[in-house]
Parts: sequence; structure tokens; C-alpha cells
Amino acid sequence: MQNKTIVLIFCSILAVTSFTSCKHDVPQPAIANNNGNNGGGNGNGNGNGSLPPCDPDSVYFDQQILPILVSNCTMSGCHNSTTHAEGIDLTSYAAVMASDVVKPTHPYSSDLYKSITTNDPGDIMPPAPAAHLLTAQITLIKNWILQGAQDLHCDAGCDTTYVTYSNTIAPLMSTYCNGCHSGANASGGIDYTTYSSVSDAAADGSLYGSVIHDPNWSAMPKNSAMLPQCKIDQIRIWVNAGAPNN
Repeated sequence: MQNKTIVLIFCSILAVTSFTSCKHDVPQPAIANNNGNNGGGNGNGNGNGSLPPCDPDSVYFDQQILPILVSNCTMSGCHNSTTHAEGIDLTSYAAVMASDVVKPTHPYSSDLYKSITTNDPGDIMPPAPAAHLLTAQITLIKNWILQGAQDLHCDAGCDTTYVTYSNTIAPLMSTYCNGCHSGANASGGIDYTTYSSVSDAAADGSLYGSVIHDPNWSAMPKNSAMLPQCKIDQIRIWVNAGAPNN
């Protein structure tokens, strides 16, 4: 990744210009009260009993690392499966490992870690004008690599019995959406860091329509797979309840 300033500037320009392509301006999709059965989930808060419970001392790729990469690194023109800038695709575990940007157990030799911690403004990822990763996100990536960069899976449970904005929706937005949808250069001009902006998206149907990949809306997360079914269920429940500020 280093010494590729021209490529990174080009990627940054593409990412900025692509912000206008993320539009939410078509009719609202029907939001069915389907008890969480959209896409096969049951929405009953039982989690996935076939997986072991999550270990707080382990880092899980799908649940913790992939959302950081998708939200911050896979915008149009950058490291997604379509443009894969510099030959790097960060949209799945297999793609990350095939891109050879991670050296398991060796973060300081891993291009992924070096690119998010460098002080060189020409090499830092995400490139300007995007915000740098948070310290907690960088630490997660470092620990994941130290632990062998494994594709671990666990059952974190799924609470759909008490869905609130402050404890459910806002953290969900922070994990999966705010890498693109925040700040002065928010993708599509949509900033999901405030209740008012998220509730507006709930009211016009764009929030739910985008996460279920309704063809009338721009699929979110962009250039990646759908959110876990539990997260989609939580959004549906909150929207159907009137998107309260609770």
C-alpha cells in the first residue's frame, strides 16, 4: 500500500465523486410486520444455538472486523469487489486474505494495519477527506491480526424483545453505517450520527428499504452483503414502532 500516493489520490477522488450516487429518493417500500421472517430470520432473540457463545477475549471477523472495513474502506472507487483499488478487496474474509494485506500474528508487517496507522497523509487509510479510524477500531484490527487473523464465528445472541434507539439502533449505525454516513463529506449527504437523520430515513422508508436490498433503494451496506438478519429485524421492529427516540 505504501508509496502509491497517486493511486490513493485517484481513489479518494473517486470516493468523493461517488457520494452523489448514493441516493435515497424513490418511493417507500412496504414494511411488513413479518415477525422477522424476511430472509429467513425468526427475530425471536434466540441467537444461533449452533455456534459457541462469543468469547470477550477473542476478535471475530464477521461481527467486529468486517463492519469496520465495509463501512470505511469499500466505497465506490476503493477496496470493494468491483473496483478493488490496488488489487485489494476488503468485502469478505476470503477476499481480505487473498489480497495479501494481512500477515497473521504480525500486525506491524501487515499492510492493512500499517495503512491505518501511518502518519504519512499520502498513505493513510481511509484517504482524505474520510475520517481516520477510531483508536478502538484500530486496536480491534491489531488484536485480530495478533490472534492469527482467524475467521472465527460465535453466537452473540439477538435481542429483538426490547429494541431502542439509544441501545440498539444508534450502536448499529455506528458499527455498520457511520464510516460512510457521517461528517461533512457523508456519502449521499446523509449523516446517520444523529437521531433526527436516522428517524427521517425511517419515516421515508429508505432505512429499511436499503438494508433489505429492496431494488427501489440503494443497497446498504454498499458493495457488501446484507446486514445480519438480527440487525435487519431490529431495524424493522424499531421502524414499525414509529422510530421512537428512546
